[in-house]
Amino acid sequence: MKTIFVIRNQNGHYLGRNGEWLDGSHVPALYRTEHRDAAVNELVEVNLRDFDLRGEIIPVEAETGDYPVIEVLNPIVTPAAEAVAAEPAAEAP
Repeated sequence: MKTIFVIRNQNGHYLGRNGEWLDGSHVPALYRTEHRDAAVNELVEVNLRDFDLRGEIIPVEAETGDYPVIEVLNPIVTPAAEAVAAEPAAEAP
């Protein structure tokens, strides 16, 4: 297994390839690189847009296909997911 680098913020969310913060449940959408210096440059760029960011570079082991093995620390709940969870379950006939 090889080591790759991802960026995590103070809320436990991971940087996505499009610059958004994700909870890590969809691994292919995460920003990842094999080079620590590229991760440092990306963290600096993101920090220029968000001064409150407290990000860190996390080295993780990669599975096949160069996908990182990460733990979802703080799931992001979307309004659509909240609406589905609030609906009563349909009863079977």
